[in-house]
Amino acid sequence: MNYSTYTSELYDLPAVETSAAQAWPGLRVERYQLEPGGVPAHFHAQHLLLIHQAAQAVRSHRPSGNRAEEGLFRCNDAGLYPAGEYGPSAWDGPADVIHVHLDPEWLETRARQSLDLVHFNLRERFRFEDGLLPYLSRQLLAAAGREHALGLLYAESLVNTLGYHLIEHHATYERRIAGTGARLSAAVLARIDSYVEASAEQTITLAALADLANLSVFHFARRFKLTTGRSPYQYVLDWKIKRARQLLRAGGLPIAAISDALGFASPAHFSAAFKRAVGQSPREFQRT
Repeated sequence: MNYSTYTSELYDLPAVETSAAQAWPGLRVERYQLEPGGVPAHFHAQHLLLIHQAAQAVRSHRPSGNRAEEGLFRCNDAGLYPAGEYGPSAWDGPADVIHVHLDPEWLETRARQSLDLVHFNLRERFRFEDGLLPYLSRQLLAAAGREHALGLLYAESLVNTLGYHLIEHHATYERRIAGTGARLSAAVLARIDSYVEASAEQTITLAALADLANLSVFHFARRFKLTTGRSPYQYVLDWKIKRARQLLRAGGLPIAAISDALGFASPAHFSAAFKRAVGQSPREFQRT
C-alpha cells in the first residue's frame, strides 16, 4: 500500500499548473496531462475532486469489492474520492485532469461551523456530472496562475463556494439545528463598510470580514448573501467601482493612482473590472 498526502504524488511527472505556491488554506488545485496508465493501491490523506477536461473521452476502471467498477469520463465529468484507502485504478487513453485536493479537517470544520452538525461525511462518487464544479475548478486554477483585481479575496470566494457546494450537495450529514440563519444587523454592515473604506489599499479577506460579524467564514458568507443579495467578493468590488466613479468624476487623480488607492492588482485589472461593471473604460468614463 502506497501512502501519500495527495493522489498526484503517485504520478511520475510534475503538474502542468499548480496552486502550491499560493498556500491557500485547506485546498490545492493542480492540472496534469497523463498518458494511458494507472495508479497502484494507495492511501491518500486529502479528499480528491477530479475533473476531466479533455475533448476525448477516457475509460477508467478499478476493482470494487467482488466486481469491477468502470466509467467513461467525458469532458467536465467529475470523480470524488474522500481521504482513505483505494485499490489500483487505470485509464485507457490520454487524460487532461484537474485535481482539487481538500483537507478533510478544514472541510469538516467549516461544515460544522456553518450548519451545526451532529456528523459529516463526504460521499465517494466514481463518476458524476455537476455543472458548477468544473467551472469553479478551472477558475481556481486560473487564479493560481495570475494576480486578480481583488487578489486573495477572489480566491477565498472561489474556495468558499466550492467547499460549501460539496458540503451541500455531495456529503451526508445531520443538522443539530435547522434553519437558514438570521440576517446580519445594520451595525455589522456598518462595521464592514467602515472596514472596507479604511482598508481600500490593502488585501481584504473573507476571514477579516467574518471576524467583524463574529462568525465563521462559511456562516458569514451565507448570512451576508441573505442580507445583501451579493457575495462578499461582489460587494467589495461594487464598493470599489462606486468609489472609482466618484474619483474619476472629481478628475484630480490619474487612473493609475486611483487603481493603487483602491487596491487593484494593476491599472489593467482596474480598467477591465471597471469596464465590466460600467460598460466604459475608466478613460472613456472620465471623458464623458
